[in-house]
Amino acid sequence: MVEDQEKLLEQYYEPAAIAAHRVAEQQLDAALRNGLMRGKKTRSRKRKNRVVMSFAAALLLLIGAAIYVPDLYSGSRFGVESASTSSNIQVPTYVEKFAGDKGMLREALDQGKYQAIGMTAAYEGYQVTVDGIITDRRHLVLFFTSHSDTGETIVPYNPGIYTLGYDKLEFKQFSHGPKPISDHDMLVFDLTGSEKLPEEFYFSSKWDNGKPAAKQKFLEVKIPVDSRKLAVLERTIKVNKTLDFEGQKMNFTEVVQIPLRLNVHLVPDSANTKEFEFAPNYHLYTKNQSGEAELKVEEADDNPAEWIYGYYSPEYVQGDSLILQGDGIQTIAKKDMKLVIDTNQRKVMDGSDSRFILQGVEQEDFSMLLKLAVKSDLKSDEADTVQHVGVAAIFTDGKGDKHTLPYQDKWINEIGSDHSVTGIDEYVFGIENISYPQPLKFDVTQYLMHYIKKPFTVTIQ
Repeated sequence: MVEDQEKLLEQYYEPAAIAAHRVAEQQLDAALRNGLMRGKKTRSRKRKNRVVMSFAAALLLLIGAAIYVPDLYSGSRFGVESASTSSNIQVPTYVEKFAGDKGMLREALDQGKYQAIGMTAAYEGYQVTVDGIITDRRHLVLFFTSHSDTGETIVPYNPGIYTLGYDKLEFKQFSHGPKPISDHDMLVFDLTGSEKLPEEFYFSSKWDNGKPAAKQKFLEVKIPVDSRKLAVLERTIKVNKTLDFEGQKMNFTEVVQIPLRLNVHLVPDSANTKEFEFAPNYHLYTKNQSGEAELKVEEADDNPAEWIYGYYSPEYVQGDSLILQGDGIQTIAKKDMKLVIDTNQRKVMDGSDSRFILQGVEQEDFSMLLKLAVKSDLKSDEADTVQHVGVAAIFTDGKGDKHTLPYQDKWINEIGSDHSVTGIDEYVFGIENISYPQPLKFDVTQYLMHYIKKPFTVTIQ
């Protein structure tokens, strides 16, 4: 097992290590030219034999480099899996199938924006060929074929894209559904940094056949980008509408179409007195002459500054109408919240809101369990929603002395919630079982949500 792990580690770093000792391409070209020139200067069998030997030596040098440096393994220079440069490029059947009948990828194919690559890398029975790409240098759709000599399907594990200097490009990877059982697949990368995809880049990944990690192989392919065939892979649909939930506002700014999906951008208003929480019931519909279809959300980034929901929409056509519907918003208070409890009187003296009650205080040998309850305003069909209330590790007693929550490794400063169909949330957390000057003051670090119900419909275009 240790030997297998060491072998994987050595092989994983091998391409980068050898890259520093590559034979310069000028030297490789010179070796070829020398062999060809010697072949032209003589007709004798002896000289021909020498030419053959010279050419063979140069060719062996090239093959030797290709074996260890995947980006030199194949390409049009050596006539192996060469990329077509003619205008009549044959698009693989599986690429046509992945592109579908309509949508952004279909449009790119129909406009001749598919770039045939045909570059292959192989190592110890694993082989990966990048058949082609569609890109605008901010978004990359990469089509590949991969397999092992034993006939097993191999899939990329933690793939990445890199500059020729092996600097990793910042990106988000997007995929949909289960991996295909065939040897063909595609990956979609959205560059998120300031850089654009360079004219040449590396596609690198470990490849997995479903067996232990020690069986993984690392392969990389150097890919050129033809700037004459850049596709249109991003479109912005401006919306600029405001959703108002009892004075708490959400600005619906735009919808951005990129490969395979539509990104809905929502920005909470800076004047809000409450923070918005994740809203799972926002539905996006697309409508055209064929009817209406609901799109599925598959990616959500709800940071406080901007929410971005990614809806799977490979067949969305520019100009089709879009409809966003929701039933409200979940909020939490923005200001610092306190929870003041008198354990002697067994009641909440002051809380995050008036709904809190102290259900009980249970004393054990070393701990005191405080049981809280609050009436939830979640909808009945969200009765199984789990919420959390968190308190800081340090709390103060009636004299202002500080204490630390015990069993932090167990409670992690968080009060657990067990919501029931009765609409009551129950919480419990523990403190050290000693006599405290009353009341005890806790800083609330995470507070349960307040649901503002207000259905809305926004039609776009």
